[in-house]
Amino acid sequence: KMTQQMQNLNLSQTKKNSGPSSPNAAKRLYRNLSEKLKGSHASFDEVYFRAKSDRLSLRKTSVNLQCNEAMFEAVEQQDLDAVHLLLYQYTPEELDLNTPNSEGLTPLDIAILTNNVPIARILLRIGAKESPHFVNMESRSMHLSALVQEAQQRVSELSAQVMSEGLSMDNTDKEKQLKAWEWRYRLYKRMKAGYEHARAPEAPTNVCLMVTSSTSLTVTFQEPLSVNSAVVTKYKGTGFGHRSFTSLKNEEGSMRSYLLAETFPMHLQGQIYYTRVSAYNMKGWGPPQTTTPACAAPSS
Repeated sequence: KMTQQMQNLNLSQTKKNSGPSSPNAAKRLYRNLSEKLKGSHASFDEVYFRAKSDRLSLRKTSVNLQCNEAMFEAVEQQDLDAVHLLLYQYTPEELDLNTPNSEGLTPLDIAILTNNVPIARILLRIGAKESPHFVNMESRSMHLSALVQEAQQRVSELSAQVMSEGLSMDNTDKEKQLKAWEWRYRLYKRMKAGYEHARAPEAPTNVCLMVTSSTSLTVTFQEPLSVNSAVVTKYKGTGFGHRSFTSLKNEEGSMRSYLLAETFPMHLQGQIYYTRVSAYNMKGWGPPQTTTPACAAPSS
């Protein structure tokens, strides 16, 4: 039985799984991918290209559900190579990265809350998002507390059943369930601790403002020197007294250098703009950093 806190979050409409761990088919898919990477001493690149021959056969299985659950398993196990291989084998749409699972989490949520920066950056680069249930910091904190409480309760219940039933086939199944819930309890506690210890990010660094045409300005910047043990998931550029910069893209494929570009109507040519940039993580927006130079005007 779910706790009242979990019920209050209204997650029932988005539930896709019913147990504490992925179904057997998804587990097999994840393990097959892991074996390709870990069963031999081949590099990721070797496995990556060797996997081409398996691509069509893997797609014949129940693609959307199994590969989505395999992705959750890979992120939970912090298996970077398996994440790479899943992203090669399937499209982001097939992986369904932005639909929360039965715990109300997306793969990106798990990567962020466990502070797995490499996996989080990969997921962000292909458009992964945080759960829509986390509308504010309080809702995220309540949700994590509810997950820990629910897992702790299940561990207590299963431990009592295992102790009372002794040796039997049913008890063997109960022991497997107990181990799965014990692992999940540790995972949720780690995620909750990661959230509690995180802080809003510092300001971005090397923030530069450039005139790129008679009607456009461009801001380039790099991520904060310290992100306070939490992955930065987005940035924004704000003009003093004017509209915000709206276009953000990664520069040259690097997750550490970014640019904002804005095109202005011709009648605004020569008007001075002051701009600053802020970073965001699961604890909110950090302080803004003013550009160098502090202002510029679109000009030819």
